[in-house]
Amino acid sequence: MDERIWTDRPLAVGTTIELPGCRVTRVEVGCQSLLSGDLQAGLDILAPDAEMLGFADTPGTADHAIRIARDQALLVTAKPMESQPGWHPQGFALSPAGGRYACLSLIGPNAAELLAHGLTSAPPWDSPSAAVNFAGVPALVTGTSNGLTLWVESAYLTYVTSFMAQIAEGQTHARSYAETFE
Repeated sequence: MDERIWTDRPLAVGTTIELPGCRVTRVEVGCQSLLSGDLQAGLDILAPDAEMLGFADTPGTADHAIRIARDQALLVTAKPMESQPGWHPQGFALSPAGGRYACLSLIGPNAAELLAHGLTSAPPWDSPSAAVNFAGVPALVTGTSNGLTLWVESAYLTYVTSFMAQIAEGQTHARSYAETFE
Protein backbone atom coordinates (compact mmCIF):
# COMPACT_ATOMS: atom_id res chain seq x y z
CA MET A 1 0.00 0.00 0.00
CA ASP A 2 1.25 3.47 -0.82
CA GLU A 3 2.02 5.15 2.50
CA ARG A 4 0.88 8.52 1.14
CA ILE A 5 -2.76 7.40 1.25
CA TRP A 6 -2.76 6.44 4.94
CA THR A 7 -4.71 8.55 7.41
CA ASP A 8 -2.55 10.64 9.72
CA ARG A 9 -3.37 8.71 12.88
CA PRO A 10 -5.61 5.97 14.26
CA LEU A 11 -9.30 6.71 14.54
CA ALA A 12 -9.93 8.04 18.08
CA VAL A 13 -12.71 6.60 20.23
CA GLY A 14 -15.98 8.28 19.23
CA THR A 15 -14.71 9.42 15.82
CA THR A 16 -16.58 8.30 12.71
CA ILE A 17 -16.02 7.67 9.03
CA GLU A 18 -19.14 8.18 6.92
CA LEU A 19 -19.59 5.82 4.00
CA PRO A 20 -22.62 5.46 1.75
CA GLY A 21 -25.11 3.51 3.88
CA CYS A 22 -22.65 2.80 6.70
CA ARG A 23 -21.23 4.75 9.61
CA VAL A 24 -17.95 3.45 11.05
CA THR A 25 -17.32 4.56 14.64
CA ARG A 26 -14.53 3.55 16.95
CA VAL A 27 -16.16 2.53 20.22
CA GLU A 28 -14.84 1.91 23.71
CA VAL A 29 -14.94 -1.69 24.88
CA GLY A 30 -14.61 -3.44 28.21
CA CYS A 31 -11.56 -5.15 29.64
CA GLN A 32 -9.81 -7.54 27.26
CA SER A 33 -8.11 -10.83 28.12
CA LEU A 34 -6.97 -13.73 25.97
CA LEU A 35 -8.24 -17.14 27.01
CA SER A 36 -6.47 -20.27 25.72
CA GLY A 37 -6.90 -24.00 26.19
CA ASP A 38 -10.18 -25.36 27.57
CA LEU A 39 -12.35 -22.35 26.80
CA GLN A 40 -15.48 -23.67 28.50
CA ALA A 41 -13.61 -24.41 31.75
CA GLY A 42 -12.14 -20.91 31.63
CA LEU A 43 -15.52 -19.27 31.05
CA ASP A 44 -17.16 -21.33 33.80
CA ILE A 45 -14.64 -20.01 36.31
CA LEU A 46 -13.82 -16.51 35.04
CA ALA A 47 -17.10 -15.27 33.56
CA PRO A 48 -19.92 -17.77 34.10
CA ASP A 49 -22.54 -15.54 32.45
CA ALA A 50 -20.42 -14.90 29.35
CA GLU A 51 -21.44 -16.42 26.06
CA MET A 52 -19.16 -17.62 23.27
CA LEU A 53 -19.60 -15.64 20.05
CA GLY A 54 -18.83 -16.78 16.52
CA PHE A 55 -18.88 -14.80 13.29
CA ALA A 56 -21.44 -11.93 13.45
CA ASP A 57 -23.09 -13.32 16.60
CA THR A 58 -24.67 -10.60 18.75
CA PRO A 59 -23.71 -10.56 22.43
CA GLY A 60 -26.63 -10.79 24.85
CA THR A 61 -24.56 -9.95 27.93
CA ALA A 62 -21.90 -7.38 28.84
CA ASP A 63 -19.36 -10.18 29.38
CA HIS A 64 -18.69 -12.31 26.32
CA ALA A 65 -15.97 -14.34 24.64
CA ILE A 66 -15.18 -13.96 20.94
CA ARG A 67 -13.85 -17.19 19.46
CA ILE A 68 -10.58 -16.72 17.59
CA ALA A 69 -9.76 -20.41 17.14
CA ARG A 70 -10.84 -23.76 18.55
CA ASP A 71 -8.78 -23.17 21.70
CA GLN A 72 -8.45 -19.38 21.84
CA ALA A 73 -10.89 -16.55 22.54
CA LEU A 74 -10.89 -12.86 23.36
CA LEU A 75 -12.70 -12.45 26.67
CA VAL A 76 -14.39 -9.06 26.99
CA THR A 77 -15.65 -8.19 30.47
CA ALA A 78 -17.15 -5.14 32.12
CA LYS A 79 -14.66 -5.37 35.00
CA PRO A 80 -10.98 -6.39 35.06
CA MET A 81 -10.26 -10.06 35.72
CA GLU A 82 -9.55 -10.85 39.35
CA SER A 83 -7.92 -14.15 38.44
CA GLN A 84 -4.15 -14.33 38.07
CA PRO A 85 -2.74 -14.49 34.54
CA GLY A 86 -1.01 -17.68 33.47
CA TRP A 87 -1.83 -21.37 33.35
CA HIS A 88 -4.66 -22.66 35.54
CA PRO A 89 -4.94 -26.32 36.61
CA GLN A 90 -8.46 -26.52 35.14
CA GLY A 91 -6.86 -26.57 31.68
CA PHE A 92 -6.85 -22.96 30.50
CA ALA A 93 -4.50 -19.99 30.39
CA LEU A 94 -5.42 -16.35 30.93
CA SER A 95 -3.40 -13.46 29.52
CA PRO A 96 -4.20 -9.77 29.93
CA ALA A 97 -4.76 -8.25 26.48
CA GLY A 98 -5.11 -4.58 27.49
CA GLY A 99 -6.02 -2.65 24.36
CA ARG A 100 -4.87 -5.32 21.92
CA TYR A 101 -8.06 -4.93 19.86
CA ALA A 102 -9.65 -1.70 18.69
CA CYS A 103 -13.39 -1.95 18.16
CA LEU A 104 -15.12 -0.44 15.11
CA SER A 105 -18.91 -0.29 14.97
CA LEU A 106 -20.30 -0.65 11.42
CA ILE A 107 -23.89 0.62 11.47
CA GLY A 108 -26.26 0.93 8.55
CA PRO A 109 -27.78 -0.98 5.66
CA ASN A 110 -24.40 -1.33 3.88
CA ALA A 111 -22.41 -2.63 6.88
CA ALA A 112 -22.24 -6.16 5.42
CA GLU A 113 -21.22 -4.73 2.03
CA LEU A 114 -18.35 -2.79 3.63
CA LEU A 115 -17.25 -5.92 5.44
CA ALA A 116 -17.42 -7.96 2.22
CA HIS A 117 -15.31 -5.31 0.45
CA GLY A 118 -12.44 -6.08 2.83
CA LEU A 119 -12.73 -9.88 2.80
CA THR A 120 -10.98 -12.18 0.36
CA SER A 121 -13.86 -14.66 0.37
CA ALA A 122 -17.55 -14.74 1.18
CA PRO A 123 -18.43 -13.83 4.79
CA PRO A 124 -18.52 -17.03 6.90
CA TRP A 125 -21.98 -16.29 8.38
CA ASP A 126 -22.41 -19.61 10.21
CA SER A 127 -18.84 -19.99 11.47
CA PRO A 128 -18.24 -20.68 15.17
CA SER A 129 -15.08 -18.57 14.83
CA ALA A 130 -15.26 -14.79 14.55
CA ALA A 131 -11.78 -14.60 12.99
CA VAL A 132 -11.34 -13.29 9.44
CA ASN A 133 -8.79 -11.36 7.42
CA PHE A 134 -10.14 -7.90 6.71
CA ALA A 135 -8.16 -5.89 4.16
CA GLY A 136 -5.44 -8.50 4.59
CA VAL A 137 -5.05 -8.16 8.38
CA PRO A 138 -6.37 -10.32 11.25
CA ALA A 139 -9.74 -9.22 12.62
CA LEU A 140 -12.77 -10.50 14.53
CA VAL A 141 -16.41 -9.86 13.55
CA THR A 142 -19.35 -9.83 15.94
CA GLY A 143 -22.87 -8.49 15.48
CA THR A 144 -25.04 -5.75 16.92
CA SER A 145 -28.77 -5.19 16.71
CA ASN A 146 -28.29 -2.88 13.73
CA GLY A 147 -24.93 -3.75 12.21
CA LEU A 148 -21.58 -5.39 12.81
CA THR A 149 -18.57 -4.87 15.04
CA LEU A 150 -15.09 -5.23 13.59
CA TRP A 151 -12.36 -5.97 16.13
CA VAL A 152 -8.98 -5.05 14.66
CA GLU A 153 -5.62 -5.52 16.31
CA SER A 154 -4.68 -2.01 17.44
CA ALA A 155 -1.40 -2.11 15.52
CA TYR A 156 -3.39 -2.28 12.27
CA LEU A 157 -6.01 0.33 13.10
CA THR A 158 -4.52 3.16 11.03
CA TYR A 159 -4.18 0.88 8.02
CA VAL A 160 -7.78 -0.38 8.32
CA THR A 161 -9.27 3.08 8.78
CA SER A 162 -7.22 4.32 5.81
CA PHE A 163 -8.67 1.47 3.75
CA MET A 164 -12.19 2.50 4.80
CA ALA A 165 -11.50 6.20 4.18
CA GLN A 166 -10.48 5.38 0.60
CA ILE A 167 -13.80 3.61 0.12
CA ALA A 168 -15.62 6.63 1.59
CA GLU A 169 -13.83 8.92 -0.87
CA GLY A 170 -14.92 6.70 -3.73
CA GLN A 171 -11.38 5.81 -4.66
CA THR A 172 -11.62 2.78 -6.86
CA HIS A 173 -7.99 1.92 -6.22
CA ALA A 174 -8.78 1.11 -2.56
CA ARG A 175 -7.48 -2.38 -2.16
CA SER A 176 -6.44 -4.66 0.62
CA TYR A 177 -2.93 -5.28 1.84
CA ALA A 178 -3.08 -8.77 0.32
CA GLU A 179 -3.94 -7.35 -3.11
CA THR A 180 -0.87 -5.10 -3.14
CA PHE A 181 1.31 -8.19 -3.54
CA GLU A 182 -0.65 -9.86 -6.34
